[in-house]
Amino acid sequence: MKLAYISSEITPYASTGGLAEVAASLPMVLKAAGHEVVRFMPCYRRVLEGPRPLEALDIKISVPVGMRTFTADIMRIEEGGVPTYFIRRDEFFDRSRLYNLPDRDYEDNFERFVFFQKAVIALIDRLELNPDIIHCNDWQTGLMPYFLEYGVQGRRRGRRERVVFTLHNVAYQGLFPDSDFALTNLPFSAFSVDTFEYYGKIGCLKAGITGADAVTTVSPTYAREILTEEGGFGLDGVLRGVQDRLVGILNGIDTEMWDPATDPDIAANYDIHNLAGKILCRDRLVARMNLQLGKNTLILAMVSRLVDLKGIDLLSDIIFDLLKRDIALVILGSGQQKYENLARQWAEQWPGRVGVRLEYNAPLAHEIQAGADMLLLPSKSEPCGLTQFCGQRYGTLPVVHAVGGLRDSILDPAESSTPTGIKFFAYSASEFLSAIDRGVQLLQSPSIRMEMVRGMMSTDVSWRKAATQYEQLYERLLPTL
Repeated sequence: MKLAYISSEITPYASTGGLAEVAASLPMVLKAAGHEVVRFMPCYRRVLEGPRPLEALDIKISVPVGMRTFTADIMRIEEGGVPTYFIRRDEFFDRSRLYNLPDRDYEDNFERFVFFQKAVIALIDRLELNPDIIHCNDWQTGLMPYFLEYGVQGRRRGRRERVVFTLHNVAYQGLFPDSDFALTNLPFSAFSVDTFEYYGKIGCLKAGITGADAVTTVSPTYAREILTEEGGFGLDGVLRGVQDRLVGILNGIDTEMWDPATDPDIAANYDIHNLAGKILCRDRLVARMNLQLGKNTLILAMVSRLVDLKGIDLLSDIIFDLLKRDIALVILGSGQQKYENLARQWAEQWPGRVGVRLEYNAPLAHEIQAGADMLLLPSKSEPCGLTQFCGQRYGTLPVVHAVGGLRDSILDPAESSTPTGIKFFAYSASEFLSAIDRGVQLLQSPSIRMEMVRGMMSTDVSWRKAATQYEQLYERLLPTL
């Protein structure tokens, strides 16, 4: 099969979270399975400033966005046999962050990603790639099914490809005023309650749902949750309408990138047969985060975007009680200003006990996974989550709120004789603290801890199973000859 994978972010070029990790890993696994794969993403400032040099192609793509025409320069890199094309237009993408400033979204986000999607289609046609499947992700690519049908000019291109649309988080819908519709150049008949009109607004995520041939999301439990009023964030009715073509496929991680036996970013390598290196990783983390610990102090870590849905409110509710225990807390991430301020306050209030880095820092994330004893994932909603897989891979105990992919990917001691984490089911501070205490108790027993660490590290968290499910889905969409 020929596959085109479209994403607004891809690790290591530019990332804000799980979408970028999926876009980095899944196409590579599909390529290794024998498929022809090409990727597309915007050429952000981070991409140009990154360590990997790009090739500037002698190609310019001009597309209309409303009454104006913009030209894109095309950059390219090939890694692992997968070419990635970058759509460059500096007035749209040469910015300090991908989608927003600390206090607000970029006001021209709709225009930016209309331009990106149209440029991708024009480039696919210019290069005569003729993909069988176009795999789109999240609201930034939600209008692709309609642009593929009507073309960048809105004059009926005729969609020849099958479209798969993946929902990484239904809470982020890409809603814009209907006055922006003219920027699409689509015929007005394309804008209706059956397509992407959403209470008088343009709903980009809804567009992907209604326009795609198949809709996927990133775990089986999340696929069920989004059909409910609470989990659907207003799109539950739309999603129930496409339930016959909706499937949840649990993510994996790149087990070569996340491998404590070979990881170059950690203090010492280790594996399931020799865990001595994990102690050295702990020592480095203590020094890096300026912690002052006792011999038996456990290090709890949160590696996360600091936003409402990640459960920072629960952590805030228990922080005083938590720090009465013999633990230290490490936080890595960035996000909403109120939570960044809160994390700074904790670090100032408990120096040596709380270490905070308010940034995206991939090497430090590896150090934390290797050096911590426990990972905290109290998300109120979590479509899949990837951090828990990394924790399992590095022998670091995940404590998770049992929603979405966190429920699917973790086995609690109450569920299995070979547990891979701790779950709590009610979204409450008391349940969260109780789950942490259960984890602490287990880790304080050397024999139980060793058994759990080895069980976690032997769990298959790779993309193999998920990639096979995507292959089967693609094949079902293709016409039989």
